[in-house]
Amino acid sequence: MTDDPLREALHSLADDVQDAELYGAAMLRSRRIAHRRAAAGTLSALTVLSLAVGGLWQLRPPGNSDDSGRGAAVAEPAGQLPAPAPSIQPSRAAPPQSSPTARGPAGRESRPSRAAVASPSSRSLSDLPGRVFYAKAGDPEVIRLKGNGNTRTVLTAAHSALGVSPDGTKIAYVADGALLVTDTIGGTPDRLYAGTVSAEQAPAWSPDGRRLLVEADDPAVLDVADGTLQPLPNTLAGSNFRWSGDGSKLVYATESCQLKVADADPSATSAVTVPVLGDPDTSDNPSGLGACLPVSVDATGRRVAVPLEPVDGTGDSAPVANAVVDTATGHADALPIEGTVIGAVFAPDGNLLVRTSDDGRTTLSLFSAGGTLLVQAHEPSRLKGLDLLAYTR
Repeated sequence: MTDDPLREALHSLADDVQDAELYGAAMLRSRRIAHRRAAAGTLSALTVLSLAVGGLWQLRPPGNSDDSGRGAAVAEPAGQLPAPAPSIQPSRAAPPQSSPTARGPAGRESRPSRAAVASPSSRSLSDLPGRVFYAKAGDPEVIRLKGNGNTRTVLTAAHSALGVSPDGTKIAYVADGALLVTDTIGGTPDRLYAGTVSAEQAPAWSPDGRRLLVEADDPAVLDVADGTLQPLPNTLAGSNFRWSGDGSKLVYATESCQLKVADADPSATSAVTVPVLGDPDTSDNPSGLGACLPVSVDATGRRVAVPLEPVDGTGDSAPVANAVVDTATGHADALPIEGTVIGAVFAPDGNLLVRTSDDGRTTLSLFSAGGTLLVQAHEPSRLKGLDLLAYTR
C-alpha cells in the first residue's frame, strides 16, 4: 500500500475505466460477428431455397411429360451445386456413301433388257397374216409357212445366198456366181444378171419388188425388169445393205461390225453411224458387241433386226437376228415376251415377227409397227431346227 492515498485512488479509477473500455469494445466486436454470421446464414438459406426451387422446376409431374420415351429429369440434391453440363462438341457429318451407278448411260449397254410380258390379242396361228419363210444353213430347201399351219417347200435349187420378195411370190438367189429369180409356186428360174455376183451380199429386194441390192464388182442396185446395174456411191463403204420398208433408207454394216444408215438415193454421199455397236471404246460399248449383218429393217429405218455378236470374232456369225436395235441410240429393244430370241424379221409395213424358244417349244410373236402384240402362237414342230428367213405380206 502506498503512502499517498490520493494517487492510489486515481490508479484504481484508471483501471476501472480501462476495463470498461475493453468490455465495451468486446461487446461491439461480438455484435459485429453476430451480424456477419446472421447474414451468412441468411445467404446460405436463400441459396438452398433457390436450388430447391430450381430442382422442382426441372421435375415434371407424372403423365405430363412432353417426351414419352424419355425418363424424367432428376433434380440435384439440395445444398449442392449442379454438376456442370458436359460440353457438346459439334459432330462431324459422315461423308455420304456413294451409291453404285450404272456404267455409262443405261442406254449405252447394247444387250436387250427385260420388259413386262405382254398379252397377245390372239393365240391362234390362223390369225397370223402373210407368209413366213424358213431355211437351214447348208440345205438348199426353203420352206414357207402360212397362217393355216400348212407348210410347203418353195425352193430346192442349190444356192449360196437368197432373198424373198416383199409379197412372198419370188425368190432371188445366187448360184455359181449368177443371179437368178424363181416363183415360189415353181417354174423355171430366170437369170437376171449375166455378170458375176458375190454371195457376200444376199439379194435384198426393194419394198416395191422392182430392184435388188446385190454385190457385183461393188454393191449395186439391179433393175429387175431390164437387168441394168447402178453402183452405189463409193462413199457408202460396207456390206449387207438392206432397204427400209418405205424405201427411203439403206442400212448396212462396216468391216468393224458397226451399223450405218444412209439415204437410199443415188446421190447420197454420207451415212450416219449407229452408236455403241462395234465401238472399240469399252466405256461406250461395255458389252463389246457389234452387228456385222443387218437382217431386216423396219418401215422407216429406225429399227433393225440383227445378230448381236462379240466384235472380237468369238461369235458364230449366224445370219439369224437375235435382237432388234434402235438405229438412233444403238440400244437393243426390250421385247415383252418370254423365252430366248432365235429370230426376228420385219415386214415392209413395219410389223415385227419374233421367234423364241422356251422349254423346247418355239413360238411366233407378231408385233404391230407401234409395238402392240397382235398374235402369239406355237410354231409347228416340223419347223424345229430351221432358221427364220423372212416374213412377207
